[in-house]
Amino acid sequence: MNLKPILQSQYLSALAMLKQAVFNCPPETWDDAQDKAKFWFVAYHRPRYAHQYLKAKDQDYPRWEQRRHSKPGVPFSKKQILERLAAVEQDVAEQIPIMNLNEKTGAAGNLANRLELQIYNIRHIQQPTGELYQRLSLYPVKLGWASQRYHFARSRAQSGPWRRDTASPKEKE
Repeated sequence: MNLKPILQSQYLSALAMLKQAVFNCPPETWDDAQDKAKFWFVAYHRPRYAHQYLKAKDQDYPRWEQRRHSKPGVPFSKKQILERLAAVEQDVAEQIPIMNLNEKTGAAGNLANRLELQIYNIRHIQQPTGELYQRLSLYPVKLGWASQRYHFARSRAQSGPWRRDTASPKEKE
């Protein structure tokens, strides 16, 4: 079984849900003074580490700014975070096909190999995205579930490029 198209699909689905949360976040919630973990910071932290852990090698990736510490009180904009999410989608397209999933990695503690790191990374996107969805449930926004939204052309699955279905099966009805 070729796991790479499955990893790409699940990454892109998780990222699609995070993008929905970012896009639909009301301005008053983006940097709410009452929130210990600001919406913008939770949204930024996900693609920052996804970008790092998606690299086929543990080195030579451009590091992103850690705004919480470098410029406290200055939130990233939605546009900046959406641009970073697009960069991570590109990472998924470029890095997963060339990644040796059995290779050991020093990232994120004592994970067995790059395959486990990628599963860990997807979970690192999904769990906080659920928290952001919960915050947004207080507002009249419509958020969807991205499941099998991205399908890979069988002939291209090993090389990485994919085609994107723009609607889920329920949306097509």
